[in-house]
Amino acid sequence: MFRFLKGLGREKEAPPELGLADLPGWIGAEEEKVRGELATAVAGHRRAVLGAIDRLGDTLAEFDEARMEDVAHAKLAGVTERSLPLFQKAMKTSLSRDLPPEPEAFYAAAGEILKGCLSAFRGQGRYLASRFPAEMKALREGVDAIGREVNALTPAISRARDRLGRLAGLRASLAAYGGAKDRAARAGEEIRALEGELAGSRKALGGVTHDLADLEGSSDFREYEAELGRIRGMGEELGDLTRRYRAGAAGAVHLLKKGEKVASRNQDRVAVRAIREAVDLLEMDPPLAGEDAQGVISRGLAALATMAASGDLVPKTREEGDLAGSPATFVERLSGLSRKSAGISGSIASARDSLLSLPAVKRKDELERERERLEKDITSAEARLPILRGDVTDLENRITGALGEVRKGVDTLSGGSVKIR
Repeated sequence: MFRFLKGLGREKEAPPELGLADLPGWIGAEEEKVRGELATAVAGHRRAVLGAIDRLGDTLAEFDEARMEDVAHAKLAGVTERSLPLFQKAMKTSLSRDLPPEPEAFYAAAGEILKGCLSAFRGQGRYLASRFPAEMKALREGVDAIGREVNALTPAISRARDRLGRLAGLRASLAAYGGAKDRAARAGEEIRALEGELAGSRKALGGVTHDLADLEGSSDFREYEAELGRIRGMGEELGDLTRRYRAGAAGAVHLLKKGEKVASRNQDRVAVRAIREAVDLLEMDPPLAGEDAQGVISRGLAALATMAASGDLVPKTREEGDLAGSPATFVERLSGLSRKSAGISGSIASARDSLLSLPAVKRKDELERERERLEKDITSAEARLPILRGDVTDLENRITGALGEVRKGVDTLSGGSVKIR
């Protein structure tokens, strides 16, 4: 009674706790335990199977030639005489199979031996039972003995396979937990690094924006804008000159092409060539290219004047009449426009070169390139961060699930005798 009351005061001993780092060792120990228990269980059955195989071999040996000579000829008549050698061969082939020391391999090999012997009995053996009742009975008993041992071993093999499979599943869950945890840690590190880079880029972008604002308010930048405005003005003047040049050239090209057709009909190849060269030159934008540009245009117009004087070409407007009658005036006017265009183009090119050398321009270009780079970095980081955060959330869910599977697996395999910290 005193012992009973004393026992009531004791708390139930808590099961031992393992850390996740201890689990691989625990799993390995459990696997070794299962294999050791299975090896012990197989040992007794192995001896019985080997004994049955030896007895079967002895019985088969009784079917040798000396034994057969004592048997009446009638007993070996017909099909029996053909079946006996085939049956003996099939049985000996099955019984000669190696029995490996590993429990699983032994079980599989013993099963194959049993299958081969039963096949021999269902095959040629069915013709021999009536001729050799004693021998076939002894063989049947030996095969039955192997069958009993294999059947008796089956539950232990099944239990070992089941437990080893559960332990392998626990190991896989543990690996999944560790892999997800490592990936989540790496993703977290990348998030922190990216957040730091994003904050740095935003701060740097604010500084660049401020510097640009300061620069655009400086006297150097106002000088730059004034020069830029002057260049734009020269560009507009150049555009106006180009439009006037094209308008004047267009009328001449129209009349020249009419003259080219007349010269072609007259088979005047010299005139056709002069006109074609003048047309090609006039269809280009100013300024006129080539040292003999005026001469090329003059020769084309001279061919027109000749055709007009002969009556082959009849000008239909006053402008066409002036071209055919006074080509020198047109050439001088067009050349003047070309010279002005060349002068303005040169001034624009020189002004642009000077503009690019201004400190304000160089600094503005540097700041704009830096702003563009920072904006790209910020956009890239802002797009990448939600993806990483989603990955971390997914991995955290996997970690929780895998950890739950590990706890459940340990609890099931240990029967509640081990807990995970």
